[in-house]
Amino acid sequence: MISAKREVWLDAAKGFGMILVVAGHAYNHNDLITYIYWFHMPAFFLFSGYVSKPIEQWSQLGSYVKKRAYSLLVPYAIYLGLFTAARYLGEILHDNLSWQWYMKDIGGLLFGGRFITGYYGVFWFITCLFFTQVLFQLMFLVFKKTKTHLLCIFFLYVISHIEGWHVNTLSGSEPSLHMYVPWNLDVSLLALCYYSIGYYTKTYLKRIPALLTGICILLTVGCIALQELGLLDYHLSMKYLNYDYYALDLLIPFIMIISYCGIFQLITSAKVLSVLSFINHRGLTIMYMHIGVNKILLQFMDYGNIIYTVAGVSIPLLISTFIMEKKYEIGTFLSNPLHIPYRPSKKLHIE
Repeated sequence: MISAKREVWLDAAKGFGMILVVAGHAYNHNDLITYIYWFHMPAFFLFSGYVSKPIEQWSQLGSYVKKRAYSLLVPYAIYLGLFTAARYLGEILHDNLSWQWYMKDIGGLLFGGRFITGYYGVFWFITCLFFTQVLFQLMFLVFKKTKTHLLCIFFLYVISHIEGWHVNTLSGSEPSLHMYVPWNLDVSLLALCYYSIGYYTKTYLKRIPALLTGICILLTVGCIALQELGLLDYHLSMKYLNYDYYALDLLIPFIMIISYCGIFQLITSAKVLSVLSFINHRGLTIMYMHIGVNKILLQFMDYGNIIYTVAGVSIPLLISTFIMEKKYEIGTFLSNPLHIPYRPSKKLHIE
C-alpha cells in the first residue's frame, strides 16, 4: 500500500500547492506571499520530476514530445485563444479599432512568458515546464552517466544564476523584461535543477522521516525569523529571473519542500487528502482561470487576500466540475488534459 499512499499525499500536496498559487497572486502583496514564493514554484517542478521517467532511445523522443505538447501546449493555446477573444471583444465594445494595437498585442502574446501578464499571468509556467521536461529527456539521451547528468545540471544552474545576476544590474521597474527570451525558456535552466532533484531523490521523498520533517520545519521557521529581523533579504521569483543566490536558491526551497512534503505524509485524514486531491485533479482549470475570475469580481466589489484565494479556487472548481466536465468533452480535456479520471475512494489506507 506504500505506492497508493504516496500517490495520495502527492496529489494532496499538489492540490494545496495550487491553493498557494492562487494566494500568491492576490493583489494585496504581503510577507506571506514572499514566503510562498520561496518554494511553491520550485515544488511544482520538483513534483513533476518526481513522477518523471527518462526515455531510453532517440526513437521515443518524438512520441514523448507529442504527448507532452498535447497535455500542456494544446490547453495552453486553447485558454490563450479564449481569454484573448474575450479581451478583444471588450476592446471592440470600448471602440478600440486600432489594428496596430491588436498586432502589437498579438506579438506579445506569441512571445509569451514573463512578457504577458494579467489574465495570462500563469502561462509562463506551462511553456517553461514543457521545455524543462524536453531538456531533461535530451540530457538523458545525450549523456549516459549520472555524474555527467549532475555536471550538466550544475553547469546550467550556474548559467541561470549568471543571468539572474545580470538582471539585477539592469534598471527599470521590471528589469527581466530586458531579457528577450520567448516563453521563459531561460527559466528552464534553473527549473531543470528542481526537476532533477525530484527525479533523483524520489526514493527518499516518498517516505520522509518525521524527525527530518521536524528539523526542516525548524529550519524554515528560522529562515523566516531571520528575514523578519532583517538579517536575511531573500527573494525568489522564477518568472521574473529574480534569483542570484547560488546556495540559498537550492537550500531554502529544498528545506521548505521537505517540510511541506513531510507534513502531507503525516496527515492521516482521508477527507482532507481526498478534498485536496480533488483540487489537484482540477488544477489546470484553477490555474488558468483564477486571475480572470478575480479581475471580474474586483470590478464589482473590493475584498482581501482570503476571499481572493477562496474565489480563485472555488469558482473555477465549480465551473470545471459542474459545467465543463458535465457538458463538453473539450471541457473535460481542459480540466484534466491527461485524462486521469478522479474517483475519490471511500476508504484510504494510511500507514
